[in-house]
Order: sequence, then structure tokens, then C-alpha cells
Amino acid sequence: MTSTLIDPLLLKSFVAVVESGSFTRAGERVHLSQSTISQQLKRLEEQLGCELLNRSGRYVGTTEDGERLLGYARRLLGLMEEVVEDLRKGHAQGEVHIGVPEDFASDLLTPTLGAFARAHPAIRLEISSGLSNTLWQQFCAGDYDLVLIKQRPGQFVGHAAWPEPLAWLDSLSQPTYERDPLPLVVFPVGGLYRDEMIHALESAGRRWRIG
Repeated sequence: MTSTLIDPLLLKSFVAVVESGSFTRAGERVHLSQSTISQQLKRLEEQLGCELLNRSGRYVGTTEDGERLLGYARRLLGLMEEVVEDLRKGHAQGEVHIGVPEDFASDLLTPTLGAFARAHPAIRLEISSGLSNTLWQQFCAGDYDLVLIKQRPGQFVGHAAWPEPLAWLDSLSQPTYERDPLPLVVFPVGGLYRDEMIHALESAGRRWRIG
């Protein structure tokens, strides 16, 4: 007796073939070989007792039965994803300690943290701020689960999120660039920007002072 239960993997491959129009592209999408995709679709057609795909043209299309199945398949796969996501959210709980630099733009960070909190209400976020070097040392000591820090390329092991080019800013009405020593407004000792500024000036042989 033929089983009435359809393997979700067969439905996933069927949807991939229909949406990509090709067994090859469908295999790339679901990380299976073209021959495996073809075998899966043959099994699905045998189980349902009807042809689902029109293979005569340049692109693979659906038959009338295939078009009917496509709607059900998408709904079933979507429902399964919804179940997994809901159960995962229900079991995710605990605290995550995050360290961020004091000058990180709140208008970018706050919405991201807010969205995470809404998606995972059982997880408590503990956010602390400080200088990047200090945050990195504390992360290495186990004080944080995650830190967002500024660093020179290749300085620490981590994932690069975005580049941040540096630029010199001076007053148009009262320029100070020609002064000697050059007056600076800088971050506290240990800050990456401060170190980069001083290094650039000293490499150029320029004298500087704070304020």
C-alpha cells in the first residue's frame, strides 16, 4: 500500500525545481546533485500517481496537477518552518552579555537590539560600554559573550562588520592645520582613534598638543 505521508524533502526539491525552472539550479539551491533531484521528483510523482512537471520545453514547468501541488507544498513547508521557529524561540532563554564602544551610533544599534529582544523575549540582554581595547580584554577574560569593537585590519580574531574610514576635520572659519604644535581634540588614552591620530602626526614629523 502506498504511504499517504509525503517526505518534506521531496516537496522542498519540487518547489526548488518549479521556482528555478531547472533541475541543475534546483540542485544548487538545495545542495543536492541533479540526478538526486531527478530521482526525488520521480518518487514524488510515483507516490501521487500523476505527472507533476512538464519536461518537454527549455525550462521545466508544472502540469495542472503540479500547479495544484505547488500551493500545498509551499504552505506545508512554510508551516514546518513556522513550527521550528516558534519552538526554538520558546526554548531560547538566558542572558547574553554584550559590550559596545561608548560612541557607537544608538540609532543603528538600538533598533537591532530591540528587534532581537522582540524575537527572543526569554533572553535578557546585558549591554555595557567602554573603549574597544578594554572591551576586547574583558571579552578574552570571559566577561562578555559578544563585543562590537573597533580595530585595525587583522588586529584581533573576529568577524568584520563594516569599514570605518578616518578623516581629518578642521574649521573653515578658523583653520588650525598650519599651527605648530597642532591642537587636537581626542578620545581618552587607549582609544583607537587617538592612537591613529598621534601615529599619523608623528610619522609626518608634526608636533601636536591636546586642546
